[in-house]
Amino acid sequence: MWAFTREGFFSVVHDHYCEPDEVMVMARKAEDIERLANMLEGRVGLVLEFKHADYRYRMAVKKITWAEYLRRSSMEIDYDNYKNLIDPDDRDRYEAYSNCWTALKKWQDQD
Repeated sequence: MWAFTREGFFSVVHDHYCEPDEVMVMARKAEDIERLANMLEGRVGLVLEFKHADYRYRMAVKKITWAEYLRRSSMEIDYDNYKNLIDPDDRDRYEAYSNCWTALKKWQDQD
């Protein structure tokens, strides 16, 4: 699962490092996973850094905690354009998110 939320961009999987009731939440930017860890207030594992992994930052999270986070994030949606949530000074993030949007739009337009 990919999730773009107010806290950042995350890829979430169940890998061999997870307990049966956990998912591995991964991020490309330290600030994203740190914001998420702070929001989840100690209900997560340690943030680990793997310098040469495809997703550099990772932490184990109970599935129920992740599901509650997604539910809360969904209930707090009050914007009409997700990209407008990005800090105008964070040009690199805006460009990365826009590139995702553009690639998916191009794929859609093939129909």
